[in-house]
Amino acid sequence: MGSMNKSEFLTQLSAYYQEKSDFLEPEINLERVIDTGWESEIFIYTLTHGPQSARKSVKYALRLLIGADFPSAEGEYKTLARLHKAGYPVPQVFHLGKPGEVFERPFIIMQCIEGGQYAHRFPKTPQDDLSPLRGFVALFRQLHMVDWRPLVSNPNEIDPPGLPYHHFDRQLAIFSEYFSKADLTSLEPVIGWLRDQREKTACERASIIHYDFHPDNILEDRDGKLYVVDWTSADISDYRFDLAWTLTLSLAYGGELRREMVMEEYERQMGEKIPALEVFEAAAIVRRIGLVMLSLRHGTDEMGMRPEAADAMRRDKVPLGRLYARLKNITGLALLEIQAFLDTL
Repeated sequence: MGSMNKSEFLTQLSAYYQEKSDFLEPEINLERVIDTGWESEIFIYTLTHGPQSARKSVKYALRLLIGADFPSAEGEYKTLARLHKAGYPVPQVFHLGKPGEVFERPFIIMQCIEGGQYAHRFPKTPQDDLSPLRGFVALFRQLHMVDWRPLVSNPNEIDPPGLPYHHFDRQLAIFSEYFSKADLTSLEPVIGWLRDQREKTACERASIIHYDFHPDNILEDRDGKLYVVDWTSADISDYRFDLAWTLTLSLAYGGELRREMVMEEYERQMGEKIPALEVFEAAAIVRRIGLVMLSLRHGTDEMGMRPEAADAMRRDKVPLGRLYARLKNITGLALLEIQAFLDTL
């Protein structure tokens, strides 16, 4: 059951609903718990309430953010609310819970999407049914084309006019500060290489980016409609950071063929080649390897993840090895400290 057992969950959530006057005689039935994610546990439950003559039952999903702080939860809640308002397919959100309000951790109560396992239908080769891949990329492209400016109060601060390198510079500054504080000097040569590529990375138009867009974060309801979940890392930036992260995960866990399939489908739907994509892939790979090194060195709690994530990372020697090989191929850099780290997994 993860970090919270069934009895604790039911007791605490029942108390929450009993305090609310618009839920008469609430009853909660916990149906299942999804505790395989790195950052959260998902509790699926049915809430029944109302007078005995007209009881109403609704199914909800409660996302309990095990390692994240409240600002992260609030950011995810606002992102979901804005995207739902803009018509992008995300679960509708109903409540943002502060730490101590019900549970020790922040949480989000949202619409429960019921249906099939979309990720299981994702093609492994070009000979498979490609419709799930095409739907996946269409959702991705749709996200990157959302007009986000009416959804925020400070669009020119987020995407300053006349500064085409703003998003690339900002991401590199975040990487540098993060890795410097953690004394990850082994990654500095890659940061230097990325800075040298700056002139290739001008951004014409900022996009909403998910920053963890992969098939396991796509839900399909019983009518075949797709929804995107898990917006903890969402930002407004260059779409190529988002695509490169997805390609990085595709390479790590599906191999080079999976990476090529996703990239080629994105370019097919876009209608052109993606400029300087390898630069953004190098940034994504160093982010991924750096995240794992930081988490195993300093602990998953500090990184906003569930404790079980560390065990998953230690089993990722082969996927991380693929990424390191790709990084060397892109940059020409042989980083012996990274290789030594991988050898310890």
